[in-house]
Amino acid sequence: MFDMPTRIPRQSEDPISKAQDIAYVRLGRKDLESAYNYYSDFGLRVKNRTEDRILFHAISSEFPCWSIERANRDFLLGFGFFISDKKQFEELQKVKGAILHPKGRFGDIPSLTILDPSGLPVDAVYSSPSHIGSGIRSKRSWNRFDTTKRINTPQPSISGPPEVIRLGHAVFLKQEFYKNAQWYCDTFGLIPSDIQILPGSKEPVLSFLRCDRGGEVTDHHTIVIASGADDRLEHCAFELNDLDEIAQGREWLLNKGWKPAWGLGRHLLGSQIFDYERDPTGMLVEHYTDGDKFDRSVPVGFHEISRKSLYQWVQDMPEDFLDTKLNFRTLKELIKGIISGRKIQIKTLIQMKTMASRSPRKWINY
Repeated sequence: MFDMPTRIPRQSEDPISKAQDIAYVRLGRKDLESAYNYYSDFGLRVKNRTEDRILFHAISSEFPCWSIERANRDFLLGFGFFISDKKQFEELQKVKGAILHPKGRFGDIPSLTILDPSGLPVDAVYSSPSHIGSGIRSKRSWNRFDTTKRINTPQPSISGPPEVIRLGHAVFLKQEFYKNAQWYCDTFGLIPSDIQILPGSKEPVLSFLRCDRGGEVTDHHTIVIASGADDRLEHCAFELNDLDEIAQGREWLLNKGWKPAWGLGRHLLGSQIFDYERDPTGMLVEHYTDGDKFDRSVPVGFHEISRKSLYQWVQDMPEDFLDTKLNFRTLKELIKGIISGRKIQIKTLIQMKTMASRSPRKWINY
């Protein structure tokens, strides 16, 4: 057991709003053609395509969840939450620097933009999430030891891109972990589901944050905030229907020549079955299914962070999966953050790098 931390992100007693779900992620990309090819193979569907922007949606909604926009470098432009309460949407307009978009970014749904403590644009979209839910059916009938659903009916595999149901969550690295995590709790009413702490210390370095939908269940996490040497998007995750869909999606991407990142496995916190791939820029993207669902009554959990805390079962993590190298760009952002007066814990970053390099599987010889 470890000593409990004294300074942790906490559920706000009076948040400005209560986000209902993640709405979309916006990415700047130098090469839109490769992004189009990749995310079509990944399982997203094109909503609209122009010379400077590609809007993708999932099968649960026609509303875009993934925007690829032409830029002179590959980076995160921003992301959005759904806010369904009118009064809360109006209160967010009072936040310093808030910019109202009466017709929204992608249609006639009003939205507004505010900046989080790292300077990242965060949109509030005045709408409720639109999910198909029970309308989605498995492509395959499963025979179990106690239930036979398929008799005299072979099921050959179906080749093609997987069907992405929805954008599920996004993971962000932040130079100022606590400041950013608490801001999302105070501004969008997010609730910490689990907090991870550095071994041998009282310092939290990662928080899984879920939406507060009262007695209605929501994902174990909608965003994750983690300590990092720079501020960036670490990965995004998209929900699929079942394990078979994930496995066939991986097979399709491999057949198309795209680079995998980490094989099929099951997470420990959140419980999702996952498969990680890399898009043409090298950014991690995840297919997942069977995630935990919480209502607001579940208290926060505390756990030591380690590579083992990432999974219950999977092949050993590839050495290049966690990007802990201090390259020129990361070093430049780190120096900029220090010069600007950000409270960056260098010792913490070194400890996290050390932690990430230790495989919990003692029988593996490198």
